[in-house]
Amino acid sequence: MGVQILKSNAPPPLESAATAAGVPPVDATLDALDEAMRMLSSIHKVPSQGRGRRGRIDLASLMVEVAPGARVSIEPGGGTEISGDEAEIRRMMHLLVGHGSGSGSAVTVKRDGDEVRVSVVLGPDSSATADTERAWLSRMAIRYGGKHELEGGMEVISLPADGAIDAKERDVLRKELDEARKQGEAYARELAQAFAAGEGAVSPSTFPPPMSAGPSGEPIGTLVRFSGGIAAELRAQLSQIARDVHALRGTAPAASSRALDAEADDRIESLKRRVRDSQELVTELAALGEIDHNEAQIEVDLVDLTRAAVRSLAPQLERTGVELTVVTLPDAPGVKAPVRLSPRAASYLVRTLIAQAIAATARGHSVRVSVIAGAGGEALPDGSPTGVGARLIVDDAGASLPANARRSFVGLEVDPSTYGRPSSASLFICSELASWQGALLELGDAPLGGLRVGLYLPRVDP
Repeated sequence: MGVQILKSNAPPPLESAATAAGVPPVDATLDALDEAMRMLSSIHKVPSQGRGRRGRIDLASLMVEVAPGARVSIEPGGGTEISGDEAEIRRMMHLLVGHGSGSGSAVTVKRDGDEVRVSVVLGPDSSATADTERAWLSRMAIRYGGKHELEGGMEVISLPADGAIDAKERDVLRKELDEARKQGEAYARELAQAFAAGEGAVSPSTFPPPMSAGPSGEPIGTLVRFSGGIAAELRAQLSQIARDVHALRGTAPAASSRALDAEADDRIESLKRRVRDSQELVTELAALGEIDHNEAQIEVDLVDLTRAAVRSLAPQLERTGVELTVVTLPDAPGVKAPVRLSPRAASYLVRTLIAQAIAATARGHSVRVSVIAGAGGEALPDGSPTGVGARLIVDDAGASLPANARRSFVGLEVDPSTYGRPSSASLFICSELASWQGALLELGDAPLGGLRVGLYLPRVDP
């Protein structure tokens, strides 16, 4: 009667290419198989099956309950518990025992590694649905992460033991953690070796001459000509943008609300600030383009160069609200710091180093500029026989730079905003000019935070 009801209520088969070819779809067949097994379970339902639950199940205990008359061989030691739905596992055991000799079957339950194996000695196929039942058993075993096999005269179902999956995951995580720890130790050793090698060879904050200018001033001449050309193009574009920004204020509608007017004013002021910053960069590039790379070196006074640079930067100091302090050592009236440089290159170097420190310092903070006259016989830090005539030290109150990032920062290899600095182009240009002039640029930590830029300049030979 149950089979007749199942047959009459079965849904019509889906049409597909496989169906047209005479092969029923696999998914539809297995779904119908599940429905058939549920109907068979309701037909052969025993009273103990009504207390179904999901959780930890002992297969050995369940097998004894399902087939009281079976000869059950239990291998003690490992544990025969699995996790699953009791009703489904009970039905699987019923079918497995039925494929043997019924209640008189010979069943073996044992633990094999991370699996629990239930095997039964096959008897004669007394059921017309034996193949369908085996297909269902195979599908259910796969659902639980196990397998259904036929080994000689034995039918075997292997299911994951309780906690085996968690143990595997723990083992995998433990191995991954061990690998990560080993990699971290290897990286730490490599970094320690790199720092040790760097400290033993050259200070990471000192930049020796990166290029040889040669008698004709190349390749510094190429840099100068390129800066002048790009400055001319940018200046033409920024002039038009500045005129457009100034014209925006006069085109605002008279009937607009105060809030909209204030918002428009803020945006216009922000645009004006950005245009002004871009114009300052263009001015700096244009000044670089005016340097004569064939200009001869003469004796100049670093103290006079510094005072002239501070006077030219007065508008920037007033606009940014940064205080500037100039100190000369030794502190004596009329102190001089004679050095041998090209006049235009020297003026550009001093002004640009102070300007970049002002740009990196927030409003209300101060920049300290120190001019120190060098001793007569003092040598440059790179070992050059040329003595140091004077040192220019500029301490700002901006963001500091880690020692291992200073070389890449000056070399334009990193984004300046990564370290909270406005730009690195100025320091790159100053480094190239210092190399061309036989000077040395050095970066360090300012005493009160921020960045210290030191410029070692050659002295005048007697």
